[in-house]
Amino acid sequence: RDGFNHLAESLDNALAERSELTRKLIALQDDERRHLARELHDEFGQSLAAIRALASSARQTAAQDCPALLGECDGIARTATSMMETLRGALFRLRPPDVEELGLVASLEGLVAGWNGRSRGETRFSIHFDGAVETLPAAISANLYRIVQEALTNAAKHAGATKVDLHLTMAADEIALAIDDDGRPNDASSKSGMGLLGMRERVAALRGRMSFEVGANGGSALRVVITLTAAERQALEHAA
Repeated sequence: RDGFNHLAESLDNALAERSELTRKLIALQDDERRHLARELHDEFGQSLAAIRALASSARQTAAQDCPALLGECDGIARTATSMMETLRGALFRLRPPDVEELGLVASLEGLVAGWNGRSRGETRFSIHFDGAVETLPAAISANLYRIVQEALTNAAKHAGATKVDLHLTMAADEIALAIDDDGRPNDASSKSGMGLLGMRERVAALRGRMSFEVGANGGSALRVVITLTAAERQALEHAA
């Protein structure tokens, strides 16, 4: 019995150390994302703005001296504008809103609204909340935001879904996240790659469970369950 108890304690300590290491690695990844976002904004953003300004100047000159070049000038301006829109989308994904400042509910609602706007009706996203989601600790909220972010990207870009439903439930000692879509469940790219790996890393850091399988009515079903620790439950009780 003593040997079994010692083994169980050693395993629990090993899991805790692994979770802590994963959290540190994720924190480093988030810092790198912020650094990359700054570089993209400062370098590419300014360069694209300069290209648009030069195209506008060239158009004015072409209008007087060489009207045949007006089409090319307009094409350069359109390309630069399209690249700036793509860059803004990338920056938003790299640097999400401050979840701690805005709150998890507002941040996720903004994320879903952004996807609905960009999809232009091709994919419809919806989100529902149950329980005191806003009382979650900042670290858990930030990781949940990233998990949802990656899951929505997978559903919209890889699985060809036309409808994506997200449900986040906060119970007494458990957080449950369910994301269902009507995309292609057998699409290998939706089940592998950096997006899914990143989700698994964040779920592991929270010592949760994650499954990704074919939904009851087709499509894909993502399930994440996170059991709060005693310290986290106590913190929530004090917050309430």
